[in-house]
Amino acid sequence: MKALTCAGCLGLLVLSLSSCSWVGVLAKEGPLLLTERRGLQSFTLTSELPAQFGLSVTAWYGPVDESGLNCQVTNLHNNKPQARVLGKGFDIPINTTAASTSRKIPLTYYVGVCELRLGKVEMEIDGRYGEQRWQKTYADAIFYIHKRAPEDEQGFDKNGTRQVDAQCTWLFQQSKAKSRLGEISKLLTCRGAGANLQYDQLASKTVRLAIEVNPQERPYMRNRWISSEAGWRPCLGTDKSDRCQQPPLFKTFQMNGQTCTVYPGCTE
Repeated sequence: MKALTCAGCLGLLVLSLSSCSWVGVLAKEGPLLLTERRGLQSFTLTSELPAQFGLSVTAWYGPVDESGLNCQVTNLHNNKPQARVLGKGFDIPINTTAASTSRKIPLTYYVGVCELRLGKVEMEIDGRYGEQRWQKTYADAIFYIHKRAPEDEQGFDKNGTRQVDAQCTWLFQQSKAKSRLGEISKLLTCRGAGANLQYDQLASKTVRLAIEVNPQERPYMRNRWISSEAGWRPCLGTDKSDRCQQPPLFKTFQMNGQTCTVYPGCTE
């Protein structure tokens, strides 16, 4: 994930403005970049990642007072002032073994005298299902930070930890990409990966994201594969639809360089 920082935002601003305008932006934003600093309070994000999984995280910050000094930047499209937004990101690479990680996420940042507070934490749960470059995908997860969390939202336990359990499932399909037509490709979906957190309850607390993988994969779309004792068999569609014919007629597919009739075992 590519996270926007003040420097990244400044680069976009310069590209979108006229020569006179970008000189003004540089004159204003350049010195401010040197003043960017994190606040004293933070919470800890820990993650429990299965083998072949990683995490890309971006924490997003917005101004407490949008009209305050240093709290506005020039809009990329119309050259008008708008509220400053700051993104701070980091990546936890995909590992071949299960891993536990821990990172602190500041609750505030300052640019000049502008105070920016954490508004949300966006994440990509990255998963790899093969050795090829393209055999990698991700599912979205997000923590929303509220002034007051919903009343029915789970809170922190006596140890100051909030548990977030994400159940991830692989969804398989036959790829339609020209470069790998008929190959098995996969998507990832993760239930329970989000949370609503209350800002004034976060300082010095821990949010633990625990990711589990469902051992049972399933087709990405219904009525394209038929389950049998040997596994899932792909079936032919009709001229009007990709859905299975009735009675079904089955076809082959490609997996790791082999021609297969059943997933995941390849042959019956």
